[in-house]
Amino acid sequence: MTRLAFGGFELDPVTGELWKGEECVRIQEQPLKLLLCLLERPGQLVAREELQKRVWGGDVHVGFEDGLNAAAWRLRQVLGDSAERPLFIETVPRKGYRFLGKVLPLPGKAPPLSGSFPMPVFRPPSGSSVYPVVQGGWLRIPRKLWLGAALGLGLLGAGVMLWGVMRPKPIPLLVSPLVNVTGDPAVDYFASALSRQVTQDLAAVPKLKVQAVENIATGTEPSPAETQILTWTLARETQGYRVTVSLRDAQGGSRGDQVFLVAAEDLHDAHRSIAAYLTSRVTEGPRSMAAP
Repeated sequence: MTRLAFGGFELDPVTGELWKGEECVRIQEQPLKLLLCLLERPGQLVAREELQKRVWGGDVHVGFEDGLNAAAWRLRQVLGDSAERPLFIETVPRKGYRFLGKVLPLPGKAPPLSGSFPMPVFRPPSGSSVYPVVQGGWLRIPRKLWLGAALGLGLLGAGVMLWGVMRPKPIPLLVSPLVNVTGDPAVDYFASALSRQVTQDLAAVPKLKVQAVENIATGTEPSPAETQILTWTLARETQGYRVTVSLRDAQGGSRGDQVFLVAAEDLHDAHRSIAAYLTSRVTEGPRSMAAP
């Protein structure tokens, strides 16, 4: 099969390798199958029923809708796409998905080579004076410049050390996995994706020192007094999901609980509001930590 190019990406349908420039992008099995289905018919609506047969091999299960939503979400994360302003993956509510980008076949093109490349060697013409004159192993630089450079470096080092001492230390935040309490194993895929995305959002906040922990109760070492701990659950609602987050300190005191009701069509954006809430609760002072 021919390699396909779209929006700065190249996909090898045979190997399943997705490339962006010289970098091979990691993509999971179900998002990859979804992408292949959409690339076959760019600009056309691919129905959810057809995707069920193609991506899941026709298997019928209760959590198919959740699994498809999660696969589309993960695919958007890989492509850097957005549900609100899509460049590649458009959602047609209750009907299916459409690929928006232009797809170009690349017959006979070999995959990009990965790894580092040697830098070109520059050799000046013989007799040229590109390099400064060296005498006795030392550059001919006035002594005052040496002293000034040494003084500047000393002041810079002292400033860096002072900043390291005076700057506020990030607040430790332990994040447990999002627990799927729906009883439906098909929702595990979405729960895992949402947990990973919220953790990434929190890790990007300079004021936080985020650590993902599989089991809070069996931590390997005592937590510092300022540590805060996140536990959360995912349940199903009539029109979507209910995410309940619970924040507490290292002594077990409550630092705030919150429930997020997420409609099915808003699954792709739930991580933003959850991460924003947690950031504000963790980084604000004790006065603002009363339960909402």
